Amino acid sequence: MSLTANHFVLSEIAKSIRSLSIDAVETAGCGHPGLPLGCADIVAVLYANGLRQDPSTPDWINRDRFVLSAGHGSMVLYSALHLSGFDVSLDDIKAFRKLHSKTPGHPEYRETPGVETTTGPLGQGIAMAVGMALGLKMNESRYHLASEHLLDAKVYVLAGDGDLMEGISSEASSFAGHLSLNNLVIIYDSNDICLDGPIDECFTEDVQKRYEAYGFDVQVIDGHSFDEIQNSLDHAKKSDRPSLIVAKTIIGKGAPTVQGTSDVHGKCLGSDEAACTKKFHNIPSDMPFWVSDAAYEYFSQKKNAQELLRREWEVAFGTWTKKNPELALDLVGSTSPSLPLNLLEILDRLEIKPNFPTRQSSNAVQQALGDLIPSLVVGSADLSCSDNTLLKSGGVVKPFQYAGRNIKYGVREFAMAAISSGLALQGMTIPVCGTFLTFSDYMKNAIRLAALMKVKVIYHFTHDSVFLGEDGPTHQPVEHLAGLRAMPGLTVIRPADAHEVRGAWAAALTVEGPVALILTRLTAPDLTVTSSANVGRGGYVVHHGANPRVDFCLIATGSEVDLALKVAKDLESKGHSVRVVSLPSFELFDAQPKEYRDEVLLETQKVKYVSLEAQSSFGWHRYVGRDGICISVDHFGASAPADQLREEYGFTVEAAVARILGDA
Repeated sequence: MSLTANHFVLSEIAKSIRSLSIDAVETAGCGHPGLPLGCADIVAVLYANGLRQDPSTPDWINRDRFVLSAGHGSMVLYSALHLSGFDVSLDDIKAFRKLHSKTPGHPEYRETPGVETTTGPLGQGIAMAVGMALGLKMNESRYHLASEHLLDAKVYVLAGDGDLMEGISSEASSFAGHLSLNNLVIIYDSNDICLDGPIDECFTEDVQKRYEAYGFDVQVIDGHSFDEIQNSLDHAKKSDRPSLIVAKTIIGKGAPTVQGTSDVHGKCLGSDEAACTKKFHNIPSDMPFWVSDAAYEYFSQKKNAQELLRREWEVAFGTWTKKNPELALDLVGSTSPSLPLNLLEILDRLEIKPNFPTRQSSNAVQQALGDLIPSLVVGSADLSCSDNTLLKSGGVVKPFQYAGRNIKYGVREFAMAAISSGLALQGMTIPVCGTFLTFSDYMKNAIRLAALMKVKVIYHFTHDSVFLGEDGPTHQPVEHLAGLRAMPGLTVIRPADAHEVRGAWAAALTVEGPVALILTRLTAPDLTVTSSANVGRGGYVVHHGANPRVDFCLIATGSEVDLALKVAKDLESKGHSVRVVSLPSFELFDAQPKEYRDEVLLETQKVKYVSLEAQSSFGWHRYVGRDGICISVDHFGASAPADQLREEYGFTVEAAVARILGDA
């Protein structure tokens, strides 16, 4: 059933979007009216005639996705979701920006049906949309669905000037153009205004030529012409390249004194200006939160048509399933990945060469997981040969060849992280992305959004300390673990050896939300006392001490667990009783029952605590106390062989014992 809104209906929808946006912002006392007033015509056409969605089944895998990268204009999205029949009521609209409402200040994934991703930090919506588009292409190829048109959805993005100023948009758009992702459509709200004033004060590049150079199909239109908007969307649907639609608009259209200025970007209109704006658009001024009956009626019919379209797709999918039972079983599993119940047992049986750097042990685990979990895909920012993220039998994703399971992002760390979130949000992929730990700083805000959304992305960070050596302080992480551990919702795991690497991967795949694996460049000796199973508990005892009464409790992570065991042996030769605790994950350990934590850390005894980790001491005093000893690196490193750096920074048995006994 085909249903198309005519000019009258589109006008009524756009008026309704503007009405709801004006009143929601005024009622909240804050917000961003400029974009909803300027982009209502675009969003009206998009939701009325462009998007293939079924509001009754918002997670339908073949739905078109809409990403509001310019997330500050959230009311344009909430208005469209309400009108088109998603579970966003008029009361939800009236509760805009209120505590626990479905309509927070910026769109938030999981909070509002129909919101595909959290946006607000500008530029990231574009990158996550690239990930969604890539995920659709990869899975369409993997399941041989192109000829069946069963996974041919498109991803639409509404972006503003600020999005295109952010460097991540360049990284992501360049990557999308390279891969010829013709299922990606970026609509650029080109209104010549940013928060601080006219964009010609800070942004004068030729966006059209820039995107043509990326390989995009670029159109320039009047963003207030229903015909031009519709024609541009129709053209983009048929293009063999990703599309950029440059829509020239007036920010705050209809607001008599502030339209076309930065004053309407992020401030309430005020009652007088709001009334005049409504008058300009022929919106009843005496009916707050007015919605056109014609808009409601159209979307009521549209919702039925969309539901019928989705049901027809289900029939076609059922036919394909019968013809391809094995592929279908795999596809269904990818939309809700289930892990083997004996995953850890399987990984424990995996043969890994002894005394590997943990980055290499991790790669060995990845090869096994690639066979166990078909939805696992990996990528790297030009470092797969060094961070050991390559799936050897996976193939590489290339333009028009999307069936591979290895993604070469190039040197685009920030985009890589956000694209990985988009891959996860597409719903059929568990993405792994790798680089050196020190470059996690480039990725930090994308990791933060992944943590906020609780999406499953695994970050494979290698070269985890100053002991990477000769590359020097620019490449040697110091403060990075503390920064990652400070982030709510992110699980950080730094395994000590191959046994703990197995457990780290098992935990990474089972805990909620994103996980950062922190791995060594240098050899990590296999420690017979470590346990893969106990990694899931975050911390555990690897050496109990010679006597029940313990003098020192040494707590270490990663490669420093080996040092802690050697220090304990030396201290015991001097008559002290020492416990050693491996603490691969603060987050997992803190989630354990208090009784377990107290037992591991000997909270009932008067013990001298010592932490050993070749990173900043920041955060360690929660475990060692104010009087504890932190053997750490609280300064930048130096270019030198690892053994010399251990001597220089006190990470030898002799130096550590002297420090412990001297401070005890």
